Amino acid sequence: MDQQQDITDFQSRFNGPFPFTSDGVLVGIPQAGFEEEMQTMITFQGGQIDLDTFHHENMHQWWGDNVAEANYNLTFFKEGMATLGEYLFDARNAATAAGGMDTPAGEAAFDASLVDRFNTNYANKQLWTAAPSDPTPATLFSGNFTYTRPGTAYVALRQILGRANFTSAMQQIQRDYRFSSITEKQLEAGFHAWMPNQSAACSARLDQFFAQWFDTAYPSGGGANRPQLTGPGLDGPGFYDADGTCA
Repeated sequence: MDQQQDITDFQSRFNGPFPFTSDGVLVGIPQAGFEEEMQTMITFQGGQIDLDTFHHENMHQWWGDNVAEANYNLTFFKEGMATLGEYLFDARNAATAAGGMDTPAGEAAFDASLVDRFNTNYANKQLWTAAPSDPTPATLFSGNFTYTRPGTAYVALRQILGRANFTSAMQQIQRDYRFSSITEKQLEAGFHAWMPNQSAACSARLDQFFAQWFDTAYPSGGGANRPQLTGPGLDGPGFYDADGTCA
């Protein structure tokens, strides 16, 4: 529990300032079945806290509580961001082991951790047979479709925009939709605005990226039956052409 301020400070590097005036944790003794967050408070059950889950739920203070989903089918957008919070925690641990977040070796280890996470998830054949933006009642909180697949997409998006632009996009979305909700089109437009190449071709390709990762259900089997746009330095077909354009 005492790590919450440190977690919040770390996540503020990406999301911008904490949006509320307080933050807290409640640990319940009973086996209630799950952990959950609401504005300014995270609840844990069973008398214990898991650090990965702590990072996930605290990330929701920005994504879900400050900027909410405009409709239930957009649950994936906030859960994907909260899952990214877990991946950033793992990357931070890698950076610390390599010498610290703000050292060249630490930054390299941080980025490498995210790349490894993407590549592992991209090889998972279970992520592709349902579209995150079109859930059924049974898949609304699917670990594969609502959490892992969009969280993995955000890692690819970070590679496409570049880490500085990706962070700027996240913080801009937090400012623009503070204490409000966001549609899928608005979310995607927020990232479009920070594309390093603003050509019509790159814009169209980013639309294809979002459609493949958020809106498409593929046949089973993996391989070609999964998104065919990833990002620079990642497994799978890249986003840019060899010359760095999207011609």
